[in-house]
Amino acid sequence: MNRDDAYLILNYLPDIGPLRINALINFFGTPEDVLSADKEQLKHVQGIGERIASTIINWHEKCDVEQEKEIARRAGVKIITREHSCYPPLLKQIHDPPVCLYIRGNMEVLHKTPSSVAMVGSRQVTNYGSKMAEILGSAAAMAGWPVVSGLARGIDTLVHEAVTRMNGCAIAVLGGGLGKIYPQENVQLARKITENGAVISEFPMQFAPMKRTFPMRNRIISGMTKGTIVLEAGHRSGSLITADQALEQNRQVFAVPGRADSPQSRGCNQLIKDGAILVENFDDVLENLSFLPGFGPDTNPRTPKKQTGKDSENSDSDYEMELTDAEAELLEYIGPEEISIDNLVAELGQPVANVFQTLFALEMKKLVRQLPGKRVVRNE
Repeated sequence: MNRDDAYLILNYLPDIGPLRINALINFFGTPEDVLSADKEQLKHVQGIGERIASTIINWHEKCDVEQEKEIARRAGVKIITREHSCYPPLLKQIHDPPVCLYIRGNMEVLHKTPSSVAMVGSRQVTNYGSKMAEILGSAAAMAGWPVVSGLARGIDTLVHEAVTRMNGCAIAVLGGGLGKIYPQENVQLARKITENGAVISEFPMQFAPMKRTFPMRNRIISGMTKGTIVLEAGHRSGSLITADQALEQNRQVFAVPGRADSPQSRGCNQLIKDGAILVENFDDVLENLSFLPGFGPDTNPRTPKKQTGKDSENSDSDYEMELTDAEAELLEYIGPEEISIDNLVAELGQPVANVFQTLFALEMKKLVRQLPGKRVVRNE
């Protein structure tokens, strides 16, 4: 038996979990040695009693390792362990990292997770929450930052949709196996995510999600990122669990403020009272994470580069703005006087989504700013 198969088997077995697996490997040395131990040896490990020792000894009754790998292969899913080079680096640092990750999509995006943010929130969403999910998800995508969320109804779905509309990198973490996408209405969204990002899970392919698995999923969402943004959350929202786990994992927590009289804002407002960083736009996130190791401006692939030498001396700006054709065309229509976005769409004759995407890019470059009432003006 090879090591990857041994990890997969231990991960597959019920009622063990990452912490017990850690204890077993620390005691025996390797996952292969764990599966080779007898019952009495296994029972010497703390947390391993008669029932779990019997499960490990008789693992072949619970897990058909070749069948599990074949199901994954047919679904286009890769299975990696904590020893794989693509395993998210920050996730290794938490006290109970997943033993295995099932991944559909681009595995290479997992290398980018140290420069990613999590965005989570309630399943019950207000118009305000929807707007902030669109603004923050799109801005993160345009800034080139991977966005991690949970594919749940509500804020998670809206964030994933915003990121994918901008052709950004989204990473969805599931509370069940990749063969049991939940909720079912997000199957198409999951497929869209895999075009530039990935859908991942620590659970076997056919494992059905249940109440206890969502907090387990949440620790992965917060654990693989440097910061977690809570966009909208009621007093008992599950997204507050993610925020708590982020704090336990020594990650930064951000919260979007809401109306004082809105039940859907109580969780976020309380987080801010407790010390979370208030977020009004994605710049608030960039400014705070830029002080963390590895999060300076050079880590952002779409940050304008400073000019040097003679070019810098002849420029009115400290930064060289590299505009796409679409950005340059749109900028010509925007002057120092306010103009409505609807009028821009009409004049350009382009799809609304394209205009919004270009506007977000210009906003990130500090060339324009949006105003209330769907209006925009150029920064002079």
